[in-house]
Amino acid sequence: MKQPLISFKHVVKSYDDDVQVLKDVSFDIEEGKFYTLLGPSGCGKTTILNIIAGLSDATSGDVYFDGKRINDVPANKRQVNTVFQDYALFQHLNVYDNIAFGLKIKKVPADKIKEKVTEALRMVRLDGYEDRAISEMSGGQRQRVAIARAIVLDPKVLLLDEPLSALDQKLRAEMQYELRSLQKKLGITFIFITHDQEEALAMSDEIFVLNNGNIVQSGTPVDIYDEPINHYVADFIGESNIVNGIMIKDELVEFAGQQFPCVDGGMKPNEPVEVVIRPEDLVLTSPEKGQLKVKVDTQLFRGVHYEIRCTDALGNKWLVHSTKRAIPGENIGLSFGPEDIHVMRFNESEEDFDARLDSYND
Repeated sequence: MKQPLISFKHVVKSYDDDVQVLKDVSFDIEEGKFYTLLGPSGCGKTTILNIIAGLSDATSGDVYFDGKRINDVPANKRQVNTVFQDYALFQHLNVYDNIAFGLKIKKVPADKIKEKVTEALRMVRLDGYEDRAISEMSGGQRQRVAIARAIVLDPKVLLLDEPLSALDQKLRAEMQYELRSLQKKLGITFIFITHDQEEALAMSDEIFVLNNGNIVQSGTPVDIYDEPINHYVADFIGESNIVNGIMIKDELVEFAGQQFPCVDGGMKPNEPVEVVIRPEDLVLTSPEKGQLKVKVDTQLFRGVHYEIRCTDALGNKWLVHSTKRAIPGENIGLSFGPEDIHVMRFNESEEDFDARLDSYND
């Protein structure tokens, strides 16, 4: 197995008031991938970034870079660079001098600086902006300058601390494509912080979902969206219908007063569970053809789909995303397949989830 580029081994971060920001965090980062640390404010994602950058020390545990322990390596000796939320550009310097600043500190020859700055500007599509004042640039252009200043130093890892949060929605979407494209061109490891689920799903090779100082689940965007391990992840990643149920046996679950075939297993017979069905997986049909019979409460038009809220006979609430319209007050049916049902144990950890899948697949 290839050696990870970065490893956290049982890292804890506490402050003087005994508040644990990180609680026994362990993970591996492979070279050349786009990683996202996803979670709400205060979950510990920025603390992880600061420990990687050397801007903060772990209270206990070890951090490795290319197989070497770097707990005591100062920030300026680490092969990482950071793009901050506010970009931290020098307002009194033009674009060229902002990007060249780190190279000048390292006493790189002037001709080499010009070569590297020109290439960095080309990479971020700012050719010809060398003499532009920072105050004359848009938010998206400033972000590109900050990225160019970071990549010009040839880091092995680029850390991005919510760099899109200050942009408007349209520009933010454009910059998501640009960052992903840039990472592929450079071939270096990006570690990106966000609390925006859609942003994480769109950009990442791997996502670490954090809550309360712990990594709750890690995996590809498809894994995390389709196979959330617990209520927190299912609720945090996209919109979900989550109802209580009973796992009758492998591949058979009961909820909303009925039994349905599913594709999950590895649980105890008749174990209480939670059932997740995504809104886009529910298909509107007539009441007699639906697996669930519901009454339409409200309908909103969201541009690409209608958002329909319904209630079944047992009082369970259902959210449906459909291109078909429904009429508030009418009775309709909802259809779905076994693969659209995802069954979760209550408060299952990632380790328990992996062990259950292994035993079920065996």
